[in-house]
Amino acid sequence: MQYDINLARLLGALLYHPPSSETVSTIIRDFKAQSDELLQMLAVSAESNNPDFLEADFFGLLQGSGDMPCPPWGSAYLDNENALFGASTIEYRAFLAEVGLESNTGVREPEDHIGLMLMVLSVLLERDDLERARLLLSYHLLPFAFTMLDGMERSAQTEFYRNVALLTAGWLNTFAQELGVVAAERRLYWDTAENALPA
Repeated sequence: MQYDINLARLLGALLYHPPSSETVSTIIRDFKAQSDELLQMLAVSAESNNPDFLEADFFGLLQGSGDMPCPPWGSAYLDNENALFGASTIEYRAFLAEVGLESNTGVREPEDHIGLMLMVLSVLLERDDLERARLLLSYHLLPFAFTMLDGMERSAQTEFYRNVALLTAGWLNTFAQELGVVAAERRLYWDTAENALPA
């Protein structure tokens, strides 16, 4: 379980923090020292890309720069108008309050960013609160995560962010199966062929 706790936290950080941040630089250095071939591959793909290209790819995919092909916020998929801070964000905020957590990033942004959600998952797993970890996965994260990550893989301009999307989707799928978690049936309102969320 410690591997999954760490991976949820690290993948969450890679999806949330820009590649130029000290957080991501530290993660990449740590990945290089791991025996896990997938993590080593991720580190190599980060270092083989031009830093400016990585930064541009990150902002286009995960923070907002023009039209977004795969917005990282759950409400873009779960709200019937694709609105950020929509009803699903409010539900997730209530879930965070219930588990005694608060998203305090220093900027006004929706709490349901996939990176932040993975970091919350790691906290719940660390607390051994499997019941709420399962609820986070089944109701709040899994209903949109694979659609978002598929869009990220297809839209990424760098090998690094393609690999982050693939590794995150693969790990989420395996981990959910290990916990016996199935995504709740929630309607997705995002159609990647038709939508692009203005930043």
